[in-house]
Amino acid sequence: MSFNFLELNSMLKGVRSIHFIGIGGIGMSGLARVLLQMGYLISGSDKRKNSLTKKLQAKGATIYQGHDSSHLKGVDLVIFSSIIAADNPELLEAKRKQIPAISRGKLLGYLIRDKESIVVAGTHGKTTTTSLISSILHRAGKNPTMFIGGELNEIGSNSQLGGDRYAVVESDESDGSFLYLLPKICVLTGLEDDHLDYYGSQNKLVEAFIQFTHNLKAEGTLIVNKDDLLLKKVLKRISLHYSQRLISYGIDSEADVVANKVRLEEFTSSYEVRYRGKELERITVALSGRYNVYNSLAAITVGRSMGVGWDQIKVSLSSFQGVKRRFEPVGQTGSGILVIDDYAHHPTEIEEVLKAAKRIKPRIVVVFQPHRYSRTKMLLSKFARCFNDADILLLTKIYPAGESPIAGVSGRLLFNEVKGHRSKPTYYFSAPEQILDFLRKESRKNDLILTIGAGNVWEVGKRFLAESN
Repeated sequence: MSFNFLELNSMLKGVRSIHFIGIGGIGMSGLARVLLQMGYLISGSDKRKNSLTKKLQAKGATIYQGHDSSHLKGVDLVIFSSIIAADNPELLEAKRKQIPAISRGKLLGYLIRDKESIVVAGTHGKTTTTSLISSILHRAGKNPTMFIGGELNEIGSNSQLGGDRYAVVESDESDGSFLYLLPKICVLTGLEDDHLDYYGSQNKLVEAFIQFTHNLKAEGTLIVNKDDLLLKKVLKRISLHYSQRLISYGIDSEADVVANKVRLEEFTSSYEVRYRGKELERITVALSGRYNVYNSLAAITVGRSMGVGWDQIKVSLSSFQGVKRRFEPVGQTGSGILVIDDYAHHPTEIEEVLKAAKRIKPRIVVVFQPHRYSRTKMLLSKFARCFNDADILLLTKIYPAGESPIAGVSGRLLFNEVKGHRSKPTYYFSAPEQILDFLRKESRKNDLILTIGAGNVWEVGKRFLAESN
């Protein structure tokens, strides 16, 4: 995938008012916020308003609920997300009025084209890794522009306009738009079957990541999780320019950056770091789980490769304030029932989150909302086996995320598949009120209620706490 930066540069001349179709999405809202900070007039529409659109509105953006051709009055440029249908009335109106319309991915690529950008790509860990890198560089005074797939608590947002030199970007491989990005530092966190509705096969997914490494700028750095099986395939098939360098990271491995003697606690992790053969002292990360050891190793590698001092990195990691919806403690009832929320929506992510949860409470009640019909269909057998650490599992309807239904694919289908592989209590509820009723009756003192999924399942935990306190 490629596009002409000069053509886009010409298109943006004289642009003052920009309209976003689908502005409530995490990527679209982040881009809108940065453009708002750059001085553009921003408007946008979505099916429903949310916390992200409310924050944009508070900063001066005009937000519309629903899509209508009348929203494009006085607009110079239209931005659309990959889930916007071709027959969207606003997109059709832009075509009728000959208002330039470009995708979010292209505009993001254009905005960071001249920066020394650090781009994080992979199936798992992108948001936390991007957030950790952003936090380290922010504290080190690098003043990066940030585009994150979650809300970094440290800045209270999913994006921020920084200086002219650096940008930290979470990429999006779901629609191939990460191929528009030209990184100076490229981080590959891990690779696994996902978004196969777009790629069609694992081989094509791997090919896309190989192609992505070709976008690395001269004298750039490729940072790779050496323990990941599919990334090993990628590494075997790439050839870096002599001016570029490769740095690998892993746990108890022969990588360049290694975590040894890992200790996992309830909400923290610690380990000894060996950086390119040199033993460094033990560090503590304010995140739990083995998967977050990998995420923090990637962030350390980026920081050190950019000349950030080791002491600054240690302080950033130990005082990291987290990301919304990433193993986020939501609250606790008077009887000690703890509610934690996590964005995990892939089987591997769910397994890792449950392992972390097991270190906190003796009994875990999991509420899982599947995300997308296509993912549920393609990974059905893996979903069936990833909930072993859940003592009680509550499943619900699929959150479509803009997808059209697939015949025969439903939350009920997943429930039937999971039931065949679990001996522990497993239930299916089609409505949030049914889930809440179950939690009211069946939850016990000192339980951990864990809401998991990329949709709006977090609302269940919030409501439960509101009623209990």
